[in-house]
Amino acid sequence: VQAMLLAAGLGTRLAPLTDLRPKPIVPVANRPLAAFAMQHLAQHGVRAIVANTHPQAEIVETTLKAACPDGVGLRFSRERELLGTGGGLHRARPSFDDTQSPVIVMNADTLFAPDLRSAYAAHVGSGAVATMILRKTNDPARFGAIGIDRDGWVRRLLGTPSNSDVREELMFSGVHILSPEAFEAMPEAGCVIRTAYRTWVDSGAPVLGIVDDSPWADLGTVSEYHRLNLELASGSFRWPGVEPRGGCILPAGIEPSQPIRECVIGEGVTLDEGVTLERCVVWSGTRVTESATNAVLTPEHRVVLA
Repeated sequence: VQAMLLAAGLGTRLAPLTDLRPKPIVPVANRPLAAFAMQHLAQHGVRAIVANTHPQAEIVETTLKAACPDGVGLRFSRERELLGTGGGLHRARPSFDDTQSPVIVMNADTLFAPDLRSAYAAHVGSGAVATMILRKTNDPARFGAIGIDRDGWVRRLLGTPSNSDVREELMFSGVHILSPEAFEAMPEAGCVIRTAYRTWVDSGAPVLGIVDDSPWADLGTVSEYHRLNLELASGSFRWPGVEPRGGCILPAGIEPSQPIRECVIGEGVTLDEGVTLERCVVWSGTRVTESATNAVLTPEHRVVLA
């Protein structure tokens, strides 16, 4: 089983954090963000991953290689100019060893643990050109509503066509499975939804929608980034291998204590005497000279959240 990891985005909404590190390697619970997706893919039988890269490509590639699970081959498709999700898939296609098998596509910037084995089996068994993993939401229009009929086929995309036979509207999780022939519809640049999927849905090509309500988190903004780190630290958002201690995620040698409460602290962090931290995310190598609450602290930034 093979996968494409979309890791080339600019992450502008996560600035100023992405001024220091591109979004795929921003630390979450003290591991690179994209490592969560790679781990989940590996656990579901993926043995070959191609990741596209763009900003600071060398440091992203080096970091992802180090974080890649054992037994998984990792290759890169470096984009000189940002090509979009469709263009990224088009460019990466020759990097796969097996161009005659389906490809699981996953975003590098979300924490989502769908049942990929059953989705893959359903995709292959249905003969779909593409299978979208969808999620329930109270406001599907906000996320670009995807409408499925009673048999699970996608009949409406981004609200159109309006007269189609739709049983339920959902949001796209960012995870999908593409058949080999799907790549014929990929643009050289542009969004996969507004190009390939638009063509398929409008022409009646078989696009399957599978609803999966596994835990999902998107790290679009600094506020969401801060909240997810603290949810991982508290255990309210669980992920294999993330083991909080006393409501914190801490490097070896540091214990949860009165000066540190509900925090994620990286390696090599120095706290000046008298400093207290509450509900903070502190990146590796940061020296903290003043107490902080509800903040993200990096070697160069102090972002305080309301």
